[in-house]
Amino acid sequence: MSKYKVPLFEPMVGLKEKQYVLDCLKSNWISSKGKYIEKFQDKFSQYTRAKHSISVSNGTAALHLALLAINVKKDDEVIVTSFTYVAPVNAIKYVEAKAVFIDVKLETSQIDETILEKTITKKTKALILPHLYGQCAEIEKIQKICKKKKIYLIEDCAEAFGCFFKKKHLGTFGEIGTFSFFGSKTITTGEGGMVITKNKKLADRIYKLKT
Repeated sequence: MSKYKVPLFEPMVGLKEKQYVLDCLKSNWISSKGKYIEKFQDKFSQYTRAKHSISVSNGTAALHLALLAINVKKDDEVIVTSFTYVAPVNAIKYVEAKAVFIDVKLETSQIDETILEKTITKKTKALILPHLYGQCAEIEKIQKICKKKKIYLIEDCAEAFGCFFKKKHLGTFGEIGTFSFFGSKTITTGEGGMVITKNKKLADRIYKLKT
């Protein structure tokens, strides 16, 4: 048996990170509020050019809140790719909706948008679209189909922070974008996540549900 172990991830924690964590602890603002939360949300909005950024406990919570915000309920259908992490499916089950799986393309692992329109039914409320491995799905084509069929587009950008299409950050094409800051992600807060949206009503609802 090999004595070598290959870690899933090795987060980079430097002097500044330690300094800011200690500063946060000294301030006594360690739960959902405080200057660092506000700074993080503001910087995130600036970078992604999202109008509203709401920090949450993790990426799964971000997806759960997204579904609650658009009022997905029992017996609604939410389309999700057959190849993704379990979090989107868990979030769909949390709201008692039905997960409808759609195939991905073998060469890219991204959603096969050519079969999306025929997968949508009268019960379909939303599509959760993961941009896997920092790649971009055919977002413009998908956006057009979702608008035509009047369903919500939720972009799962857990693995796509810092990824742009035509100078527009992924997560800003749909009604809602979700992010994860787990230890293996592009940037990490240990745990944590973010929900972004251009819609103030959705942002207010997400914030109220979060708190």
